[in-house]
Order: sequence, then C-alpha cells, then structure tokens
Amino acid sequence: MLMAGMDVLRRHPDPTEQQVLDSLGGVLCRCTGYRKIVEAVLSVAGEAPAAEVTPAAGNAVGARLRRLDAHGKLTGAERYGADSYPAGSLWLRTVRSPYQSARFVIGDVEALKRKNPGLVDVVTAADVPENSFSVFAMPKDQPVLADGHARFRGEAVLCLVGEAEAVQAIPESDIPIVWEPLPALETSEAALTAIGDLIHDFAPENVLCRGRVVNGEIAKDFSASGFEAQDEYRTRFIEHAYIEPEAGYAEVFDEGGAKRIRLFACTQTPYMDRDEVARVLKLKLKLKPEQVHILPSAIGGGFGGKLDVSIQPLLAVAAWKLGRPVRAIYTRPESMISTAKRHPARIRARLACDARGRLTAMDFHCDFNTGAYASWGSTMASRVPVHATGPYLVPHLRALTRAVYTNNSIGGAFRGFSIPQACIVSEALMDELAEKTCIDKLEFRRRNALVAGQPTATGQILSASIGIKACIEALEPAWKAANASTAAFNAAASGAGKPHAPRCRRRLHVVRHR
Repeated sequence: MLMAGMDVLRRHPDPTEQQVLDSLGGVLCRCTGYRKIVEAVLSVAGEAPAAEVTPAAGNAVGARLRRLDAHGKLTGAERYGADSYPAGSLWLRTVRSPYQSARFVIGDVEALKRKNPGLVDVVTAADVPENSFSVFAMPKDQPVLADGHARFRGEAVLCLVGEAEAVQAIPESDIPIVWEPLPALETSEAALTAIGDLIHDFAPENVLCRGRVVNGEIAKDFSASGFEAQDEYRTRFIEHAYIEPEAGYAEVFDEGGAKRIRLFACTQTPYMDRDEVARVLKLKLKLKPEQVHILPSAIGGGFGGKLDVSIQPLLAVAAWKLGRPVRAIYTRPESMISTAKRHPARIRARLACDARGRLTAMDFHCDFNTGAYASWGSTMASRVPVHATGPYLVPHLRALTRAVYTNNSIGGAFRGFSIPQACIVSEALMDELAEKTCIDKLEFRRRNALVAGQPTATGQILSASIGIKACIEALEPAWKAANASTAAFNAAASGAGKPHAPRCRRRLHVVRHR
C-alpha cells in the first residue's frame, strides 16, 4: 500500500480519487475497507499533515494521535522475529511427522551427530522437563515434542540444533526414525463414531468439550410457525496466511546469580507464552515471574494465528538444555502444516418464521473439527451457541456444539472465533425464508434486527451499541438501486417490456444439501 501510494503521488502530484483507486487496486488487503487508505493518499497530496500532539486527559476522542509503531514500519527499522538474534546463535530445525497418525521410535542420534560435525545436539521428548502445553488451563494436551506417538501431519518430533548450513543439509533419510503409520480419524463424523479409537484417553467419544444454549420451547414453536428452512453446511480449514512465518530466538543468561531465559518471537500473547514456557521448563513463577522474559517482536500479521504457542517452547527447551542462544525461522510450508487454522465445521440448522417474516425459532447443531489438540477449541464450542442467531431477535433457540478431536491440523484462533461459520448458516437460511415469504431480503433482516431493550438468545438485554438496523437502513438506497438495475437487465435480456417480479415460492419446507 505504501509503495503503491508513493507511486501514484510521483506520477500524479495532485491525483484524483479515481487515480488513487486505480493505483491501489492491485493491492489486496483483508484488514480494511480501503477508504481510510484512499483518504490518506489524497490528504498527503492536498495539504501538509496536521501537527500531531498528545491530547490532555479527557480530550483524546477525535484528536490526532501518533501511532507508536508507525515510524519503524515506515523506515524499515522495525524488528520482526527473524531480524534480531545474539551473536553465535545456533540454528534449530524441527523434524515433523509425515503421517496424520503414527507410532515411531527414534534410533541412534549419537551416530547422526558423529556423521554431521556441525550438528551440536538432537533434542527429543526426553529433554523436555514438562512435555505438555496449551493456551488454556486444561487440558494441557499438546507435547512440545511428540513422545512415540504423532497425532497429526506436521507434529514436531525432534529438533536438530547446530550450525545453520550443517543442520539444513542433513537429509530426512539420514534421521533415525522408524515409523509405524496408523489409521487416521480425518473428520468429526469419523471421530465421533469411532469405537474404542481415541485421539486422547481422557476424551470419551473424542469430544474436547460441548457448548449449549437453550431458550424457550423449540418443538412447540416450530410446529406453530408458518415457514421453515433447514440445511446442512460444511466449512473447511482456513490458513491465516500472514506474511511473516513464526521466527525468533531464545537465550539463557544469569542475572544476580539466578538463571533466566529470554525469548524474542513474533507473538500476540506474550504473557501466555511466559506461563507456558515456565511450565515446560518447570520454573516456578509465583515469586519470580521475571525468570522468563518474553520480548515480543513486531508481528508481520497474526489474525489470531499467533495467539497460540508454537515456536516458543522448542526454542526454550533447546536453549535451556545447551546453555547457548538458539534461533529458528519456520519455512512457509512448515508454518502452514504445523500451526493452527480456522476450525472446519459441520452445521445442521433449522430456522422458522411467521407469515409476517418475524423469526420465531432456531435449532442449531454444530461439530467443530478441533484437530489433534485443544488449542482454542473450548472457546469455539462455548462462544458459537451464544452468537448462533447473529444480530437478530429469535425468541426460541436450541444451539448445541461439540469440539471434536481428529488427526488433523490444530483448530485455533482466527478472526471471529468461529462466529463466521455460524453467520454463514443464519444468513443463508434467512435468504431462504425471505424467498418463501415473498419479502425482500434486506427488509426481512430489518424486521428481525435487534434493537435496544430486546433480549439476545441468552437473555442479555442490550441497551446501547446496537447498530444493525441503522446499517441496514443505510444500505437500503444502494440495495434498491442494485435490484432495479438487475431487474432492468433481466428484462432487456429477455426482450420483455417491463421487469419480471421475483417468483415467490410458498412451500412450507425447503431442504437443500451443500
């Protein structure tokens, strides 16, 4: 965006808005609606920026504020995970499982070290003081390094630590691991119906946790409603695809006679990192939390993907064992295969309304594929039932969810915490009900939008910050214009003299499977 903005200003010192739009049009960004960026380029061309000041207490709203990280990003001085490391740092390369599910035995690593003089050490599960971690208190189900059993393709099995060129040059075929592939549970349906085949012994039926919101009388209200739509929806894993892969270093040092460890890494959760690293190394933090020092780097994109612990415990264990600084940078394939994704979902839902288009009841069942380990799975299962109805008034609701273990990549945090999966369902079913009741789709939403004083599905009364109806009303002119344009085009294409009215389907049950 910065380079495209500079380019258009060099070519057009006083550009029009269309010239700016054309210049920025080839840059895709998930973070913005683009308007602020367009306005910024136009403001730089039109006038000098106003002086930036720190407003007095109570005067911050509406004032210009200097972004603390802006200068470093503009000049390139910002330090990301791969940009800083102590002199003499060793390089860490992680060897990962090529199978979704497998038993394995690690052979003679001393022979591997003798064959490769630049290889300083091989770190295995036996070197990890407490070989389990998680971002939540329970369950601590993910090992730093798998101990004889890999549960997903890409799981860390051992680490090669030494001189960068020597470590990177070791062929996978030279690493002494004997694999025994096992049948994999790839879907939530397979995991839920597997008899005696558990991903983890502590999770009966392979269920991490359940979520539940029930409000009203579902069966009674569905039978009394005039119109109903139901369907089954499936979503897939989605990769965050942040620009910067996981990177950083760890170093051990003495301070005041106490042994400490410092980690510099790209992370969205430095305090969680601190607690999990301390746990893995069996360090007591109650009295001395400073024993583990997390120094967050600048983050080249996260979107929730760097809320999880990933590279940090690997670096910490290697540096703690060797007493030397250790650094690592994930390759792009390594980042994509080993880190958390947006949860796949299988959702079966019914939605009903009366003849006036007022929503009456929703029955929502969702299974989230949380992968091999818990990560943020409990958040998904508990949050989605609360938000299943979206920003609409639904008097009667049953929303049941399960986070299901499988032999897949880990399902973790991703913008919205799985609310987008639920929104796909509620919005699609509302479209079907709008068609069946012959009500315009935008008008259907306006009739059901929550307003101040109405209860949500959990009984919470919202008194402020409910902008959905105002948003719908603001969209109405453009919506009507677009519909008129589409109708005119259809009429011209069919050779008719006037637009056709949309066909209304008044059937009580519509079922489609995607």
